[in-house]
Amino acid sequence: MEGTVIISFICLMVGMTAALGFYCHDRTVIQSAADELAMFGSLWSGRYMHPEVREVDYECLKASSEMPVDLLQTKGYGLIHGKLFCGNVQEIEVRRSLWEREIQVEIQCQFQIGRWQFPYTATSAAVDFCSEDFPRRKERRPEEGVNES
Repeated sequence: MEGTVIISFICLMVGMTAALGFYCHDRTVIQSAADELAMFGSLWSGRYMHPEVREVDYECLKASSEMPVDLLQTKGYGLIHGKLFCGNVQEIEVRRSLWEREIQVEIQCQFQIGRWQFPYTATSAAVDFCSEDFPRRKERRPEEGVNES
């Protein structure tokens, strides 16, 4: 009698620990994907990457400096595909901040453990990297009297 209770309790605890581990793993994967997408979008802002060729389309770049949201969403689904145990992604939203100095990523997903469902939203943001914002290195001038050979 006591052995049945103890074994049942141990099996329940092992199962709950495994389910909690799967849940934590999936949240970590989704948050990591949101962070990577935000950084990826901030590095690409101001350029237009053609989705098929994956090179800068200079004609579209001249016309407007819109960020390729569809390409970032596709990359986000690719980062998450096949890595989740108990969750599924419902939507990936990529947008610019109000002052257009930041890329914001929001990934909405639904976890299912047994018959229970838990919604989760991972958000991340990264500041735009523009080449004008980086400090310029002063040109090095050869020192007087030093022979460059």
